[in-house]
Formats: sequence, structure tokens, C-alpha cells
Amino acid sequence: MIRISVVISSLLILGFGTQIFFKISEEKYPHSIFIPQERSCSENKNKKFSHDVIVQIKTAHAKWIEDPKGPDASRANFCEADLSSADFVMAMVAGTNFRKATLQRAKLARANLTRADFTEARLYEANLDNAMLHEAVFQDAEFDAASLQDAMLYQAKLHGADLSQVKGLNQYQINMACLDQHTKLPPGLSHPKRCS
Repeated sequence: MIRISVVISSLLILGFGTQIFFKISEEKYPHSIFIPQERSCSENKNKKFSHDVIVQIKTAHAKWIEDPKGPDASRANFCEADLSSADFVMAMVAGTNFRKATLQRAKLARANLTRADFTEARLYEANLDNAMLHEAVFQDAEFDAASLQDAMLYQAKLHGADLSQVKGLNQYQINMACLDQHTKLPPGLSHPKRCS
């Protein structure tokens, strides 16, 4: 009974929380703006971003969430960048492009990463505890020794991801995510029914 109430509460929070966090409405900003898109990575390849530059990009991204056509708005693009040890704790970076980025020991705890794209990202020892990863894409991502304690994985795309060494992951979280036959799980966890 307690578990059912936790699930219902989580879904209610998730459903209403995204509207609160993004301050948007379906009518004003179409759902599609948060779906990961292909972006050019050549400008960022192995580029190391300073703390100040990351703060500037996060600020511009927050403005993009508020108004994608605003003059100071820009969607964060960290594709193929080196974000080792970068600090995204509690950041509002939904829809960010982290494709093929190196996020070794990155701090992503309690960040809102809804629909962020982590395709083929390297998340070695990254901290994603309590992160909101609703519909985030982790196709073929590597999570060696990353921590996902209490991370919200509702409809997260984990196709081909290697989660075998992840810390803090439980069956409840996996049951909310979308996996395929190539997703590797930690010992003791099993693949849920196919995600709709």
C-alpha cells in the first residue's frame, strides 16, 4: 500500500513538477522543443569548459526554457565536450545536449535533466543522485561507478546503456525506465516489461 502511494505521489509530482520547473504551457511552447535533436559537435570536441563558461551557458539555457526565441536565449550544447568534474548540482538544464560528452565525476545531483540527451556519454563516477531524468536519452551511455540513488528515471531511454557498475539503482527505478535487450543491469536487477 505504501509503495503504491509512493508511485502515485511520484507521478503526480512529475506531472505537475515539469510545468512548475519550466514555467511553460503546452499551448505556448510545443512539447517538441524539449526532445533531443541532432546538433553539430565539431566545435566542442574534447573542449574543456571553465566553471564561469558553464554558468553562462546554464543562464542562457534557463532563458531558452522561458522563451526559446528570446534574444539572450540559447539551448545548452555540450556535445562531445569534456565536462569532467563539472558542477550541475540543482541546475535547471532540461533538454540539454550532452551527446558523447565526457562527464567523469560530474556533479549532477538534484539537477532537472528532463529530456536531456546523453547518447553515448561517458558518466564515469558521475553523481546523478535525486536527479530528474524524466524522458532523458542515455542510449549506449557508459555509467561506470556512477551513482543514481533516488534518481527519477520515468520513461528514461536506457537502450544499450551499461548500468552494470551503477551505485544506488533499484528495481523500482528500472521498472519506470525504457530498456532493451542490450541494456546491462547491476547484479540482482532484472529487465522490466517493454516500455510503451
